Amino acid sequence: MKRFGPAHFECRLTPIGDPTMTVEWLHDGKPLAAANRLRMINEFGYCSLDYEVAYARDSGVITCRATNKFGVDQTSATLIVKDEKGLVEETQLPEGRVHRIDELERMAHEGGPYGVTAEEETEKQKPLIVLLPEPTRVLEGDIARFRCRVTGYPAPKVNWYLNGQLIRKSKRYRLRYDGIYYMEITEIKSYDAGEVKVVADNNLGSTEHISLMWWTLVLGSSAASQEKVYARPPPAIPPSALGDHHVFGCSDLQVSWFCNNRELKQSGVFQTSRSGETFQLDISSVLPAHSGEYSCEASNAVGMASSSASLHIDGRKVATLCSS
Repeated sequence: MKRFGPAHFECRLTPIGDPTMTVEWLHDGKPLAAANRLRMINEFGYCSLDYEVAYARDSGVITCRATNKFGVDQTSATLIVKDEKGLVEETQLPEGRVHRIDELERMAHEGGPYGVTAEEETEKQKPLIVLLPEPTRVLEGDIARFRCRVTGYPAPKVNWYLNGQLIRKSKRYRLRYDGIYYMEITEIKSYDAGEVKVVADNNLGSTEHISLMWWTLVLGSSAASQEKVYARPPPAIPPSALGDHHVFGCSDLQVSWFCNNRELKQSGVFQTSRSGETFQLDISSVLPAHSGEYSCEASNAVGMASSSASLHIDGRKVATLCSS
């Protein structure tokens, strides 16, 4: 038969309806691999094999083999497909080039070469985060946005984590890539506050970076009466343990923060910082258990001064700041 033409084989089997009987088609003694151009039928003792398109490589002995608990039987026929000279089916690319094309197609399918330029593509390197995601402070209900850029070859796999849990793309968690990796969290809630980690790895190594995310409470139930309460209190509120303290003194000044007379240490929840003569305490993942009296104590060789305020958080996520 001519190349690209259809081919049909059929046979009859008995006994009909034997539940133990299995039928298989072979090509030169080997089971035929499944393909869209092949169609096999085995119904009520009738078996057929159809090639919608036959190639020269399909030439050979076609066998139908039936097996049940009593034994095996088979029948065979020869298929000859004439090859048409001048039509080249195999690749003419140099050895190794096909693998490179497959690799480029894979990288294009997965979202680009992950920061690897044409000059760097043959140089293997472990992942490196060259644009770090930054800490962010988000109003409750708003969108938190993080981004990073990663280089490395082979192409690194990049994952985002929120408080140790892997982030998967969904309606609330948005992931995209355009040369830079983006991660967005919509409708921020109090339980979202904490650590946002990005991890990049390939077979040469792994790297990661952790950023902090704080949320901001909103007081009031109506849009007209809502007042934002930040980690830094508004000017109308006296300095409190949830905000800034301006402290004046000499260079050997020591500043400590306390909650209910217990000194606070740096952690994932409590973060202290200094900018010039301003000292700040930030509380992430605010919970009712964090209610209490907060105080800031500053001391040096000359003496000591302190300031305090009360923080109350109830189950409805309403914060009340009271100075003392």
